[in-house]
Amino acid sequence: MDNKLDKSLSYLGTMVLGQKLFEEVGKIASFKVTKVHPLEGVTTEVSFVSDIKGIERFPSGKNLASGTMTKYPHGIIDAVWHGNLMTQNAEEFMWWAHEKSKVSADGKIKGLNLVTGFTNSQKLSWMNNLIIVVELAGSVYSEEFSATAYEWTST
Repeated sequence: MDNKLDKSLSYLGTMVLGQKLFEEVGKIASFKVTKVHPLEGVTTEVSFVSDIKGIERFPSGKNLASGTMTKYPHGIIDAVWHGNLMTQNAEEFMWWAHEKSKVSADGKIKGLNLVTGFTNSQKLSWMNNLIIVVELAGSVYSEEFSATAYEWTST
């Protein structure tokens, strides 16, 4: 049994964050409260726009996205997002993401998004195989947020 545990731990040890892909600064464009419940939290539909500053081969551009976000009474946020990155060269990367975040007592939001996507661009086709981990920061008192993204790799 110890051997199985050792193998499992060594496998987990090989999953790492790879190259830094981009930095993002954005702002909520609109939101709509769709559900309020004392146990199930507050659910909103949210749209946002952001600027993506690509690093190395990741393209810079404008990001437009929307999704559904639920903030539970204990401070956990669960969200599903989908969007479109229009690069500076007019190439598109369509993406979808799942977010898990935590709201601290002072209203700061910190969390992670897992993102995958697709492009028809030959130049950007390498992006079709990416799993992107986005570390995000924001506040319940502001419409602005920032994020840093990394490539997830299993080696």
